[in-house]
Parts: sequence; structure tokens; C-alpha cells
Amino acid sequence: MATATLDFPVSQTTVVPLSPTMAAARAESTIYATFLLLAVVCHHWVLCFLQTRGLAVSVALVAMAELVIYAACLPYLLKRLSLRSLIVVFVVLGVSGLLALLRGGYFDPKAARDLLIPMLFVWAGRSFGQGTRSLDGPLLVASVVVLVVGLAEAAAPDLYSRFFNTFNYYVNLGGIQASSAQVAGQNVTLNGMRPEGIGRTLLPQLLGAQRVSSVFLEPVSLGNYAVILLGYGLAKPFSEWRRSVWFMFIAFALVVLADSRFGLYMIGLLVLLRLTVHGRMHGAAIVLPLFGAGVLLLFANYATYAGDNLIGRMTTSGQYLSTFNELNLLGLRDYATNFGDMGYAYAISRFSLIGAGLLWACVYMLPLQDETARRFRTFLSAYITLILCVSGTSMFALKTAGVMWFALGAMSMRRAPPPKEGETP
Repeated sequence: MATATLDFPVSQTTVVPLSPTMAAARAESTIYATFLLLAVVCHHWVLCFLQTRGLAVSVALVAMAELVIYAACLPYLLKRLSLRSLIVVFVVLGVSGLLALLRGGYFDPKAARDLLIPMLFVWAGRSFGQGTRSLDGPLLVASVVVLVVGLAEAAAPDLYSRFFNTFNYYVNLGGIQASSAQVAGQNVTLNGMRPEGIGRTLLPQLLGAQRVSSVFLEPVSLGNYAVILLGYGLAKPFSEWRRSVWFMFIAFALVVLADSRFGLYMIGLLVLLRLTVHGRMHGAAIVLPLFGAGVLLLFANYATYAGDNLIGRMTTSGQYLSTFNELNLLGLRDYATNFGDMGYAYAISRFSLIGAGLLWACVYMLPLQDETARRFRTFLSAYITLILCVSGTSMFALKTAGVMWFALGAMSMRRAPPPKEGETP
């Protein structure tokens, strides 16, 4: 009697279950990443609370807090030591030393820190993302904390300011002068309220005149974080809309709370890029910073100053940029000048045009094998281009830049899905 056999089709993709040890290690890494991101976004918030409750917070204490966060990246860095990463580190250190030598021995610790952040956090993000580990959980937890604190600040601003007096915090750090207060007893940063006559743009009847800053202590940084979060959510494929919708919803809520006009501009731009840029077109985004500098120079020549708004800031930034000569472009002149809200002038004067170009090339030399990762890098390119047009150093702030570069590093470890049956690999 013949024995019948049942032949079941074998899936092309075999899912190998994780061993208990591997699963525990993966969970520990995810928890560690969550606390690392929370430390990145909340360290100023914690220090502000301590300052308001009586502890004198100094620049040195803030620097120590940042050093602790940098040191917290070491477990990820040591897991992914490679000759290529070490070469990049030593090349950057060598070029920085050469530039300092050409400047007569002048060393800029702020510029060195601005270089350190992307190096550390891209490296740490790649270590976290190996094995296609997703950043969704840690980033969502950090974003919910940001949203909850922001809602609490909006609901009870007077009570909130008793515990987080952001104006006194920045006065104590030397960022602003006590005499610059707009009203007596001011307890929020200068950009925490729109100037008289301008007013709030988004939901003024509901949220009043004050702009929410949440754990970032200033609404500008909250708006920047919202853009990064929106880019992360929009970068996901449409098949993952159930995940991406949460990031986009929180990002939009944060833009409204912060009354971020920059965030509004970026929402429209990122949605446009999401609908129009695909495949090999992502490689063209490498020229976006060059395009942004060209636009600034056009504004400098053809636009008239229009006040403290997008057009006015771009015009002023372009006018300063147009005065740069060969020494400025080589980073050998005005390298200690405070350029305010002129991001291009700051980056070129600190790193030189050649150095800034090489650093940007490194971002595009990062191997990305997945469309989602390439899309996210395109979004970050657009964000960096526009923020350099209207802001000075906010792009380099640890509380937002750390999240941005860590996310890019984690995204870079994504792998393209296997081709469907019948498709050419």
C-alpha cells in the first residue's frame, strides 16, 4: 500500500528564532538605547530643575553632563571597532590639528565638540542597529516623554515654571543677559514668547502667547526635534504606516506646541520629497547644501531685508556669506566670530569650506542598502540645508543632533528586503 506524502512549500525566507541569550542581549541593548536617547534629550531639563531648586548650574557642569553622555556611547563603540572607523577618527583629528596649527595654535572646543557628536552617535547607532535591530521602540519612548512634558507645560505654564525656570537657567549659563527680559519676572527663554505685534501662529486662542519648549527648554530645539521625528516616520515604507503614523502624529503635535514656523515649512518640504524622490534620485540630495548656499547668495543680491522672518534671515545670512574671501573659505579668518543665526557662515569659518565638504561627503559615503535609510538621509539633508540658512548652531546642539545622528546610524544597518519571486535581484 502506497504511503501518501504531503509536500508543503518551503518559504524563501527562513526565520531563525533567537536563542534566549541573544534575545536577552537584544532586549538589554534596546533598553540601553532608550536611556541613552532620554539622556540626550533630557539632560538640560534635569539641570534646569536642579538650578530652579537651588543648585548653581555652570557651563562646566553642563560640559560634565555631556561628557557622561559621550562616555555612555562607549559600550556601543567598543562592540563595533573597525579599522575604517578608526581611520576616520584619526583623519578628522589630524585635519583638526592641522587647522589649529594654521590658525596660530588657536583651538576651538565648540567646533571640536560639533565634530565629535556625529562621529560618536553615527558609530553608536550602527552598533545598535546591527542585526536589523529597530530604533522604533527607544525613539517612541523618548518622543512620548517629550510630548507628555510639553502638554504639561502647556496646560499649567505657571506651575511648570516654578520647577523649570528656563530664563534664569540660561542667564546663569551666560547665554542671555538678565536685562534682556521682555517682562518683569520672566521665567521662559527669550524665544519662548513671540515679540509683541507678531504673536503666536498656531492655535493662539487655545495655547496663549507662550511657546512650549518641553524638555528642550527652548521652542526652537523642540521644533527641530519634531522635524527629525517627522523625517523618521515619513521615511518608513507605506507598508509600515501603522508605526510611522505615531511618529508623524507626535511630530505634528510638537510643531504646534512649539509654534515652530520652521517646523511648518519642513512638514511641507518633507511631504513633497516623500512623494517625488525615489530610487537613485536620493543620491542627488548630496548637492542640497550647495543649493542652499546659492539661494542665500541670490537673496543677498536681489532681496531686501524683511525683518526677523525666513526671508529676512536668509537675506542677512547671504549678505555675510557674500563677504567671505579666500581666507574665510579656508577657515583662516573670522574663525572665532559669533555669526548668530548664520549657519553657513559658522560652519565654513569653523571647519573651512574644504573641511565642511569632506565631512558632508562622509555622510554620503555611509553605506546604505535600504530605500528607507536613503530616504531618511535625504530628509536630513533637506533639514540641515534649511536650518543652516536660518539658524546658527542649533543643528549642532547635542539634544537634537545626538538623536539625528544616532537614528541615521541605526537606519544605515537596515537591509533591503529580498526580491520577490520572479524579480531580478
